Order: sequence, then C-alpha cells, then structure tokens
Amino acid sequence: MKGNPLNPILNQPESLEEGSANHTHLNTIPDGAVESEPYDEYTLPFEELPHFEISPKTQRRKAMTGRRRSELAAQVGGSGARDDFHFTFKAARFEEEWLIAYLKVFYDDHLITDVLRQVKGGKEATVYCCKAHPKLDLDLVAVKVYRPRRFRNLRNDAQYRQGRTVLDDQGKGVRAHARREQHAMQKKTHFGQELLHGSWLAHEYRTLQKLYAAGVDVPRPIAQSENAILMEYLGEEGESAPALQDVNLSREEVRPLFERVMRNIALMLGQDRVHGDLSAYNVLYWAGEVKLIDFPQAVDPYVNPDARQLFNRDVQRICQYFARYKLRADASELAQTLWQQHTMVGNDL
Repeated sequence: MKGNPLNPILNQPESLEEGSANHTHLNTIPDGAVESEPYDEYTLPFEELPHFEISPKTQRRKAMTGRRRSELAAQVGGSGARDDFHFTFKAARFEEEWLIAYLKVFYDDHLITDVLRQVKGGKEATVYCCKAHPKLDLDLVAVKVYRPRRFRNLRNDAQYRQGRTVLDDQGKGVRAHARREQHAMQKKTHFGQELLHGSWLAHEYRTLQKLYAAGVDVPRPIAQSENAILMEYLGEEGESAPALQDVNLSREEVRPLFERVMRNIALMLGQDRVHGDLSAYNVLYWAGEVKLIDFPQAVDPYVNPDARQLFNRDVQRICQYFARYKLRADASELAQTLWQQHTMVGNDL
C-alpha cells in the first residue's frame, strides 16, 4: 500500500476520557458477578463419539483421515486411549473424552505434551492452552477444538458459505461430480452435515495459512486434525492474551493500534479474504501487539455476493471500538477507500 490511506480519512483524536490510565490494563468482572462456565448450557448426556459406517466406498467420502478412522474403530475415549495421554487440565468426564478423541493425534505426533487449562469457550469452539513438545521450539501452543455440531451456535453460516468450495479434512475440494456428497449436503443428512462441519474447520485452517504467509497478524497455524486446530499461543501460561474489547488502551496506543488493525484488514482484502465477523472481541492484544482470530466464516470477495456488506460491517465495528477513545473515523468512507484499493469487485455499495 502506497503511503497511508487512513490519514486523510481520520480526524485527530480528541483528549481521552478523564481517568484513562497511561498504561494498558484489563477491565475486571464486577464484584458479585459470576462468570458462566462454557458447558453450563449442555444438559444432554455427551455421547462419547458418533458412529460412522466405514466401507471401501465411503472411506474417502467420510472426510476423515485414516488415523481418525482407526481411532473411532478403537473407540477412542476408552480407558486404553487414556493410558499414555494424561493432562493437567481437570475436565468433566465428557469433556475429557472429547479432548482425548480430538487431541491425541497431536500428542502422538509429538506436537503437544499436556493440556494445561481452558482459555476461552466460544459459540462454536473452545480454546485450550497446551504445553508444546520440545521439537516445536515453543513453550506453549493453543488448540481450538470445535464442539460437536449439535452444540454449535452459528445461526447464519449459510451466508458465509455462498460460493465456497466444500473442503475435506485434507483441505482438498470435494469434487463437484461426487454425486453422493453433493446430494447429502443438499438434503442436510447426517453425512452431509458432517461434510459441511469438516469443511468449516478446514476452511479456517487454510485461511490462517494463507494470511500468515502474507504477513497478516494472525496466530501461526501449526497443525490440523479432524476437529481441532493447533496454533500459536499469545500470552503466558497463567494469563492468555485478552480480547481488545476487554482492554483499556493508553493515549499513545490508540492511533497506532487502530491503523495496525486497518492495515491487517487491507492485507486480508489483498489476499481475497474478508473476515466477515470482525470486532474488538476477536482481536487479541498482548504487549502492544494484536492478533486477529476466528476465521471459519471468512469469505472471498470474488465469489460471495455478500462480501462487501460483511466488509463494511467489519470496518464499522472496529471504528466503533476506537470511537470510545475519541478517535473519529468515517467508517463508510474508509471501507470504500480500502475496497477500491484492494479489489477489482464492483463498488456500487
């Protein structure tokens, strides 16, 4: 990007609100408030693992790796699977079985040695802090484990799937002439839903790889399993990086961080990606740096007809967050400028 296209659009920030600290600190939970557990709403018994029929004709169509099929056949989550994979995190029984089923592949591949604690429970996945295996030359890593589909809560995923290639667990597109798969997805059968669920996760991992390689501030992706993504961890063992929403910025940080987030939005657009659900809740902050997270819904502006609308919303939400610090920006004009600079898509909105 030549020069800084953001400056002509921004007004100088007025003085920050009285009482703003000269350094960054976290908002705290009010006295008496009780932080809800991410599994409180789960009242149904957790099934150890769904059953999948496996035959020579359907092995590849089940969107599972050979290793994952072997785990299912061996009833992963049983006592045998626990013998060599123990972790520090004290999980409920059903959660422990879930973690063993989906994380043992990383343990067996010498990528993690321990699950230390839960970091965040979201609407469709839970993130854990793990001890990295020495071969990674890292101390800690994060693993994002997707919830079973019936526990996920993303109401409008059809909007994000428009024009998207359905991916298998290897990140390869499901062939358009694979009639059984296409029929199952159209009819929303159990098999079809599993294909879509696997594609949702594979799309996030593939997007992280693409954006990280392009220099976007995202966690470095390390590995993917059938229902989890292993990636760079931001923070310390006892304290993970907070969301920008939960941070009070110092006066000196406001404009540089705003411009950095906008630069990342521009870089993503240059890589044919619109986040689609960006806000201060999925921008992590640590030691003056930011990382953008949560990309399963990211869209391609050249194939998704709602991409421009989603892009405008992303920019507006970021501008709304920084407005709390009296940094004024015209979100509509800024979105228009970035869109024109970084895409060849029509600019009629």
